[in-house]
Amino acid sequence: MRKPKIIRSKDLEFVNDFEPPLNIYRGVNSKTVEGSKLTMSYVIIPPGGRNQRHYHVNCDAAGYVFKGRLKMFFGPDHEMEEVIVEQGDFFFYPKGFIHGLINLSDTVPVELVATYCGVGTADESGTIFVEPLWDSRQFNCG
Repeated sequence: MRKPKIIRSKDLEFVNDFEPPLNIYRGVNSKTVEGSKLTMSYVIIPPGGRNQRHYHVNCDAAGYVFKGRLKMFFGPDHEMEEVIVEQGDFFFYPKGFIHGLINLSDTVPVELVATYCGVGTADESGTIFVEPLWDSRQFNCG
């Protein structure tokens, strides 16, 4: 039988090369919780930071913004929609749906919690990028 588990902030895995310039602190996943089919990460997006638009082949994704303001991009180029998301908003992307984001502030990082549903690790999500990597030197990633 699986037991409850606490993952302390000091034990989070830091990743900054999965979706640059996002700074990702991985908490819940199959590496930290035996048999987990859910990932949960704390994400900091630097001022002006933008990730590559992408989609996940193997899972839905969701999250909650608890600090800052984002513009989110949904859909392929010919149908792309832009939506402003603010502190207190939840978001959801169905499996296979193209999405991306940009921090609208030049001075304040965005903080959010992101989840993948139905997979144990970010690698299992089957992330496919549809844009070239943005030049992270333009962002304040420190």
